[in-house]
Amino acid sequence: MTNPARGRYAHRVRRRTLLLPILLCALSGAAQAAVPPCSPCAGLIVSDLTNLADALAQPPRLEDEARLYVAWEHELTVPSPTAAVASIEDAGATPWLRLVFRTEAPLRQHLGRLESELAATAALVAEGGVGLHFQVIWRPDAIDGPENPTDYAFLLKRASVAITGAQPDARVVTEALVLDEASLRAFYDQETAAYIEGVALTPGEPGELERAVRLLEELDPGRPVVVDAVDLPDPSGLALARAAEDSALGVSLTLFVADRLSAEDLRPLKVLAREFRGDLSFDPYTSPELDGAGWAFARGEDLALRLIIAPDRPGSKVRIADPTLRSPELVDPETGEPTALFGISRGPDGFEFPLPEGQAVAVFRVERMSAAELEGLGGLDESVTVTDERPTPVEEILRRLQAFEDRQDRILDQYSALNTTHLRFQAGTGAGTVETTFEGEFFFLPDGGFDWAWQEFYVNGVRWRSKKIPEIPLIQPEKAATLPLAITFTKEYRYRLRGTETLRGRDCWVVDFAPAVAVNESNSLFQGTVWVDREIHARVRTRAVQLGLVGDVTSNEETVDFSPVTADGAPADWTPAAYFLPLRTVGQQIWSILGAATIVEREILLTDVRINDPDFEERRQTVLASESTMVRDTDEGLRYLVVNEETGEREVKEGVDMNRRFLVGGVFYDESQDYPIPLAGMNWLWLDWRGTGTQANVFFAGALASVAVTNPSIFDSRWELGFDAFALAISGTDSISRDGRVVPGEDVEFMAPNLDFKIGRPIGSFFKTDLQYELAVVNFSRGSDTADDFVIPEDHLRHSFRLTGQYNRAGYRLRARGSYHLRSDWAEWGFPGNPEFDPADDQYTKWNLALGKTFHLKQFRKFGVEFEYVGGNQLDRFSKYEFGTFSDIRVHGYRSDAVRAEEAYATHLRYGFEIGEVFRLGAVADLAWATDEASGLDNELLAGIGIDGTVVGPWQTLINVDVGFAVAGPDDSVGAFIAVLKLFD
Repeated sequence: MTNPARGRYAHRVRRRTLLLPILLCALSGAAQAAVPPCSPCAGLIVSDLTNLADALAQPPRLEDEARLYVAWEHELTVPSPTAAVASIEDAGATPWLRLVFRTEAPLRQHLGRLESELAATAALVAEGGVGLHFQVIWRPDAIDGPENPTDYAFLLKRASVAITGAQPDARVVTEALVLDEASLRAFYDQETAAYIEGVALTPGEPGELERAVRLLEELDPGRPVVVDAVDLPDPSGLALARAAEDSALGVSLTLFVADRLSAEDLRPLKVLAREFRGDLSFDPYTSPELDGAGWAFARGEDLALRLIIAPDRPGSKVRIADPTLRSPELVDPETGEPTALFGISRGPDGFEFPLPEGQAVAVFRVERMSAAELEGLGGLDESVTVTDERPTPVEEILRRLQAFEDRQDRILDQYSALNTTHLRFQAGTGAGTVETTFEGEFFFLPDGGFDWAWQEFYVNGVRWRSKKIPEIPLIQPEKAATLPLAITFTKEYRYRLRGTETLRGRDCWVVDFAPAVAVNESNSLFQGTVWVDREIHARVRTRAVQLGLVGDVTSNEETVDFSPVTADGAPADWTPAAYFLPLRTVGQQIWSILGAATIVEREILLTDVRINDPDFEERRQTVLASESTMVRDTDEGLRYLVVNEETGEREVKEGVDMNRRFLVGGVFYDESQDYPIPLAGMNWLWLDWRGTGTQANVFFAGALASVAVTNPSIFDSRWELGFDAFALAISGTDSISRDGRVVPGEDVEFMAPNLDFKIGRPIGSFFKTDLQYELAVVNFSRGSDTADDFVIPEDHLRHSFRLTGQYNRAGYRLRARGSYHLRSDWAEWGFPGNPEFDPADDQYTKWNLALGKTFHLKQFRKFGVEFEYVGGNQLDRFSKYEFGTFSDIRVHGYRSDAVRAEEAYATHLRYGFEIGEVFRLGAVADLAWATDEASGLDNELLAGIGIDGTVVGPWQTLINVDVGFAVAGPDDSVGAFIAVLKLFD
């Protein structure tokens, strides 16, 4: 009678016995999707391909999907082995090219030769007909100095990018790495995992090899492991046992070095390839029991087994403890055909069968019972679900991008285009900007940067009339030490996959990057984001902020959009066959000029593109021979290309002239003046005073003098220090308006020369703080209309302390400022009993907040808007806010020193457009809501409109006109300002 307890136990054993191979096969396939389609796998490393194809063609034939790898070294200086590859493939084997790089060590000193070898590699792979398996071998001709462990990692990554750029399906394998934990960890520390499809290891003892494989599972889970290389044993059938032993340790492929290769030597390896093809995995739970060694491999298709048996005694027996198995067959080592076995004895827990005589290694097929038969044994009621949805690692995304761009670089010999660069300058938060545009032919050479001709020049959309465009100072950020996404010897950046996003109609990965090392004035790097197309792995957009900037340029951010084009520049589909170019770049820089933050918005457009044009060099030489102003991209940045008077050839101008002279003239008038005030003088600007980096500006125009000196980078830091002095020898008239009318008899003449000291520092890339001290000598005097009993204020020294914070990004400008003021003397002023006088007004505070942005439209049109708020405490007539041309808040048409307020809100609107590239016209509207108890203003609207324009005058002069009209509020004045600027080279 059957014991029920024993029956239940046997049922659980059977279910467990069957479930384990299922899990093993399914999980193996999910985790190692890139492993060779066989297990165990073997390959041959040969030095002579002569007669190999004929030997491979002998029976048994290698059928479809059977994998026998044939590897040989290929020197990159010899012709492509296309014919040899074809013969190997025709015989059914899989070619495996061991690409030998000979560039000397250290690689840093021989990058030119390395690039030549990489170019040869890319050309070899792109030519086709050389297979898909490539092993990168570094065998330098010479080693100068100690070996650097990062050199091979750098070479491997560069080679992988070149190979997969030319053939995306290519498999790249390392050279044989030593079985040493420290060495393997050092290799993976170089972020090499994403660049390889297999890791080769040197042979070793089983324990040593097993430890190395376990370490690789920790460092790079699921990566196929190749043992390179084991001497082919004699007889060659023993290679099957070695391959099986390696496979049981987790090795995916064992390569054997073959000094001899006859058809007889190849037969066991071909049998291995035929019998162990497809989805097989080592099954440690169905180990054959025998005197010797045996390995079982389960096939995922039907869970049948393939056995490799290496007995100690010929003729001994094999026992397998699995009742679900049946029908073992011996595979004929000569023909590869199965033969039924005799002498099988079966029991309740398995079966055993005899081994053939005279075979050192034997291969067996063992079937498993069908589903119907298993149901009779109690069935299998578990269900196994394996999902294979592996998120793409960020390292793999970067490798795909680098491979795509490597291919692009190799098919792009050169290109030309029309480069239109708009520079929009903004000082402060106001709604108005000054725009300059440079346009001309652009010639790009991948190895030599670019040459750019300035053939057209526009100021606010008005075309420059002179044939020669003046050489302006080239203010530009320093070049970054290393660009992101590039393969380097060191790890300057870290990357993070943020997610996915649809951008410009493309499904993209969004990858953020940031410096992985310290950033300072000697190591400028970038932080930003790259959008990578998920289908073709092209770069769609890059947005980056440069860190570690010091000097004139304190901030640099740019966004580059890449677009596919055809060879003639027409828009193309998003396919790898198209050329991808940065057709549009927008960005913002912040320049520290004389202590003020000047915001420069930049837009670069490339049009009329021609790629690999056969007339490229001829057209480039024609432009070089012209009179156009030209610049060249160099390692130090943009430099002017000037004509050498002796040779007549263009050459890079040594140094950059950062000094300029201007002739300034004009006239200013508003109704606070008895007559228009003429303005004429010279301005000297030094942006690099005697090579010290100090900036200086001197302006002298008769009655007006101004001097400013600033060091934008004290001791090569981000701190800036400066001072400026201002004096006007002409007195201004301070009038007062109450209840909408100017009050007679209270005019006061005044002069206030001042000296400012300022220290400032950028915080991050978009915020800057400034602390300023101003000393003003304030002198008052009676005007011609001042009443006899009106007491004018006392002369005094005014000490002012200002703290300013500015944030500028993406064209938005935000400024917050607070100031404290102290008068050295402050006595009663005005008519006797003046209620406006308060002795406490010797100290007062002021604050303001402003936000602005200018929107630049097509055809030089622009719309600007600004909002601001001002207020204060203890303000009197001589410290309140005013609304004139050069006042704290400007309302067009309002005269200076007439209307005052303790508090005000304001909006400024500006719309500008050009007329026929000859005249620039702008419409301005200023609205301010002012409050001042003494003047009778209670949130009263002050409004003015204006018209401004720009025209290029004779003798390379630039003429600006600004006319304003007060249209609402307690003033109905008119103001005008005309300025003429002449630049001297």
